[in-house]
Amino acid sequence: MQWENFRGFSKPTSLSFPRLTLLIGRNNVGKTSAYAPLLILRQTLEARNPRTALLTRGEIFDAGTYRDLITDHNQDKRLVFAIGLTQDGWIGSRRNKNIQPGILEVSFAEAESGEVLLVKYRVLAPDGTPLVTRTLAGNGPSYTVTSPILPTSESIGRPLREVSELRKSLREERPVGFMFSGYGALGMPSSWRENEERWKKARRWYIAANNLVELHMLVNQEIERSLKGISYLGPLRSLPKRIYRLSAEVPTDVGRDGEYAPELLFRRGTDRVHASVNKWLKELGYGQLEFAAQGEEFFQVNLRQEGKGGIQVNLAHCGIGLSQLLPMLVQGAITPTGGTLISQQPEIHLNPAQQCKIADFLVETAAQNKRVIVETHSEHVLLRVRRRIAEGRISSDDVAVYFLDKEEGRTVAERIPMGGLAEVAPSTWPTGFFEEQLEDSFALALAQSRKKDA
Repeated sequence: MQWENFRGFSKPTSLSFPRLTLLIGRNNVGKTSAYAPLLILRQTLEARNPRTALLTRGEIFDAGTYRDLITDHNQDKRLVFAIGLTQDGWIGSRRNKNIQPGILEVSFAEAESGEVLLVKYRVLAPDGTPLVTRTLAGNGPSYTVTSPILPTSESIGRPLREVSELRKSLREERPVGFMFSGYGALGMPSSWRENEERWKKARRWYIAANNLVELHMLVNQEIERSLKGISYLGPLRSLPKRIYRLSAEVPTDVGRDGEYAPELLFRRGTDRVHASVNKWLKELGYGQLEFAAQGEEFFQVNLRQEGKGGIQVNLAHCGIGLSQLLPMLVQGAITPTGGTLISQQPEIHLNPAQQCKIADFLVETAAQNKRVIVETHSEHVLLRVRRRIAEGRISSDDVAVYFLDKEEGRTVAERIPMGGLAEVAPSTWPTGFFEEQLEDSFALALAQSRKKDA
């Protein structure tokens, strides 16, 4: 993912998200901004109005207005997002080796009305070569379209009214959110088929138009697969209830605040998700969850505690730590293969031993071919992940640790290089990277030595 002019990041900033990514740094340095573009693009795909180019204030993430999210609040600046595209399993790419999209880049600007506009759309090959560029003409709504896929005027002959009409349709196609389909150029007048000479001239254009549609199809499929596969869990989860009521429709994830985690477990019964959650609750020293229906619409969640004679306790009476932990365990279990789990502070309200266990949960989830991105303040989580790398439970290539900080009022993200055994060279250890414990240890030793000398 790459972005420019987003919040505190003024320069183009790129982050790679492998299987497991840890975002670490002091408060208010921009850790959340390191994955916020993914959430903004994700919620735009499900905007109620298909003409919403960028949904900045949605149910998943509220980034405020365009002025709030643009660097320096300078509304004259353009916001640029670029996202890398994988090519695994692309059937279309086997049909045409010349169509291999590698990057989608979208640029936004604010209109005088306050509406956010998609002003530029580019699909690039893996080597950065533009495959198609759409640029908003003036204040819109049409876009100029350039692409090496499309034939030139000289190659198709003139005059050719039908081709001119299709070009016009291509220019006038409006995006759905920040994506195009290319279907506007596929209309095929009957006069093409009935006039052999005219079809001979138009044939190259029609093939090119089909190739352009295929390109957009590949991009859209990958964008929807990767972004709609994201689930986000915020920093403060909902408090537990003594009695829950079933929703009108079955939830698809635990929700930003984890409010649907108990219902998802209740509806699933004793399946693999329920078993996985109970396994980790036992590892963390809590016990096993059990459910009791209360009529047709309501249910209770109870915890059968470990080592206390099997006493059942209502979830609402089990302490704040369990309520904050449960949604992440549920979401990690229901996230499909290839999906992405983003969580803020998975260690919140957990003691150090439990923080180490939750790191093991993150490692195991990532090992199931799922992508995990966490914002954390826990040294214990980082140390446990490094230990699991050294033990061979996860490869260092599948883990990224980013340290975020401020430099001259700007947010910077620095990836901490780790070796195959999770070793970090002292020369690459950034200033301020979990130095408090080391400083306190030295200060403690110094204070103790002074007391002894006295």
